[in-house]
Amino acid sequence: MTDYLWTSKMNNSRQDIISAKDIRPYVKLLGKSGWLMILLAIIGYGIGRIVTHRQVDKYNATAEILLTHGGGINDLQGMGNVRATSMWGNYLDETRNQIRILNSYDLIGRSIDKINDPLDLFLVGRLKELPVEGFSVLNITVQEEAFSSNMLGRSLNIFIQSPTTYKISFETNEGGVVEVDAQFGDLVTAHGLNMLVNLSPEIKRNPARIEAAKAQHFRIRVYNRNNRIYQYRSQLTAGNIEMTSIVTLTCSDVLPTRAKRFLDTLAATYIDYTAEARHASNLQAEKYIDNQLVEIESMTDSLAQLVDFYKDQKHIIDLSKEQAQYFSMLVDLEQQRRELDLQIESLNSLNSYLLSSSSNTALPPTSFLFVEDKLMLDQMGELFALQARRSSLLLDVKEGSSVIRRVDSTMSQIRTGIKQYLSDFRSALNGRRNDLTVEIRLLEVRLASLPQTQRDILAMERKLAVNEKLSLFLLEQKATTIIARANITPEASLIERARYGGLVGPNKEKTILTYILAGFVLGLILALIRLFFFARIESTGELREIANFPVIGGIPFHKGIKEDPLAVRADNRSAVTEAFRALRTNLQYLLAKEGANVILVSSLHPSEGKSFVSSNLASILAKAGKKVAMIDLDLHKPRVHLYFGIKNKAGTSNLLVGKATISDVKNTGPYPSLDIISAGPIPPNASDLILSERLKPLIAELKKEYDYVILDTPPILLISDALVLMQHVDTALLVTNTSQSSRRGIKHLEELLEQNNLNHASFVLNGIKARRFMKYYSKYAARYGYYSYGLGYSEGYGYGETYVDNV
Repeated sequence: MTDYLWTSKMNNSRQDIISAKDIRPYVKLLGKSGWLMILLAIIGYGIGRIVTHRQVDKYNATAEILLTHGGGINDLQGMGNVRATSMWGNYLDETRNQIRILNSYDLIGRSIDKINDPLDLFLVGRLKELPVEGFSVLNITVQEEAFSSNMLGRSLNIFIQSPTTYKISFETNEGGVVEVDAQFGDLVTAHGLNMLVNLSPEIKRNPARIEAAKAQHFRIRVYNRNNRIYQYRSQLTAGNIEMTSIVTLTCSDVLPTRAKRFLDTLAATYIDYTAEARHASNLQAEKYIDNQLVEIESMTDSLAQLVDFYKDQKHIIDLSKEQAQYFSMLVDLEQQRRELDLQIESLNSLNSYLLSSSSNTALPPTSFLFVEDKLMLDQMGELFALQARRSSLLLDVKEGSSVIRRVDSTMSQIRTGIKQYLSDFRSALNGRRNDLTVEIRLLEVRLASLPQTQRDILAMERKLAVNEKLSLFLLEQKATTIIARANITPEASLIERARYGGLVGPNKEKTILTYILAGFVLGLILALIRLFFFARIESTGELREIANFPVIGGIPFHKGIKEDPLAVRADNRSAVTEAFRALRTNLQYLLAKEGANVILVSSLHPSEGKSFVSSNLASILAKAGKKVAMIDLDLHKPRVHLYFGIKNKAGTSNLLVGKATISDVKNTGPYPSLDIISAGPIPPNASDLILSERLKPLIAELKKEYDYVILDTPPILLISDALVLMQHVDTALLVTNTSQSSRRGIKHLEELLEQNNLNHASFVLNGIKARRFMKYYSKYAARYGYYSYGLGYSEGYGYGETYVDNV
């Protein structure tokens, strides 16, 4: 017993959590609009299939580049934590800078120039265009720079018409179509074009292939350099493999071979770029040496000619052994002084560069290479490296950015140190030169005893010897420069050429699922809109949940209303007849007060079945032996006489104007106890007649004479007659039909009743679908054992051939 009680409590708690009332809206949603959600999902699937069929596949290509920054991760070993962290941060910054350079407009532009591929080619089918590397039947040449801007990127359709002619067509911005007929081999310049199309020689010799080519649809798009740069910049991705100096390049394209070609070209262009700056500096140094050599060779040739001239005049130099030694020393000292002059000249040029306002952007002079000072060379090398880095950064960032400002600050500090060191070093060189000048003058004094002519010849030979040694020195420097240039290596190397990376998009399955989901969601939204704004009330249970007024009955849909609108007469055992019997029973409880027998029947909208309900209600009451009066008070559009098949010559309108009595206008219905008063002639002032003083005495007289008085009135939404008449009746039945009944309509009707203080009204739901009604009725009957009871009842009391209709 305890278990049973516990189980009962559990079942009750479950019913409290989830009841039929809670899930009814969702069941109704699925029942009424589930097909719509499924249909839209199927439509979405179809649209998704079409969209994905038209989408063009995209492929990836990848390449890897190794960056060298004068060291790597191994250089951090053995350093302190702070220094290693700082060095690693700088290393990562430099790697990120190189990645920005790889994505820069300038570097990609150089790669585009090398590729020189301004054309996109397509073969067009019914639903999609297929990108191809080239056409086997056509050779197309374009001058993209000569194309007008509005023709760049536009789809140009090409159709072969004959072995010698073809047609170009394209759409204008206004939606029109332009067609251009042209000859193969002729330059087409009309409409902003500049293109030359030739038919392949193999095709010309094969008529069958020409006919096949005529059926093909060729399409091209032309892009200029800027278009291509922006296109590839959007398709290029560069990233750094963690804890390495390897940069991975990824490019996506509809043609995998084109993506691989671009990556190979970009990698080669970048590697060449990393060595360009040092090559430029080396070439500048070689040019400076060549200029010095030209000048020295010119002086040497002039001195040699003068020496030869004096020797031809028999001016022979006769030097003693001591004088010859002085002469040799003098030549060495003057050579040293000339080399010092070169160094001082280089320092002056370098000082001018450091003082220049454009020293952040211009290359430093390469004459400083003649300065034989390791500290100076190291400082200039560091300054040169920062200058190269600044130039590379400007490819991707603006002049005033924080990165450029930091580099400029570092360069300024180095320049300040170099200028101070330069001033001290130049003073030292000038001092050394002054010492050499003193020694040279002493040697010249010792050689002053020679005759003037011999001293002049000696001076010329001395200068000649100095120039020859200086020329030899410069030639050695040039050879060193050329060897250094040969040893210049790029700061990056390609460790993996571009390779095919597979199909990367579009995700067609995801696209199809998205369209299916979109269709389903759209169907769900429409279903919810239908449910909350256009949903019809289809059962008495739904009506009870919405309405504040009582619901006393539900009438199934009567299919035979056109043949016989009196359903209770047409079939005594039908569901409609049973529903009216239940309504009759409920009315007896509702009119329990003695003397309460006047029933008004109306509706909110026209065609909801109020006359059908009132006529059948009157009939079912009369079948039960009650004396019933059926009054048609719908003086605007009367229908009661049609339901009972009587003439509408005289009726309610005659009574209200005082030109007839009840006995004059009443008609006997299909049952002896049922009297019917039709509307009579339709008056021009129908609503005014309802307000007539004769109405109240008329209802009172009928109330005394009959057991039930049923008033059929106009719809409340259109005419207010029913609201006026409700003040004179005991109860009102408001009929609402499942085809028109809505939550908003019920609430509006209740508001009207509350505003007029009319609280003695009840709802009757008409037109309930048979399956819903029978489902409700079968559950009700099964619960109370009506099946077995009814079975025996019909067999025992003549519900077969000998049935007598007495109720």
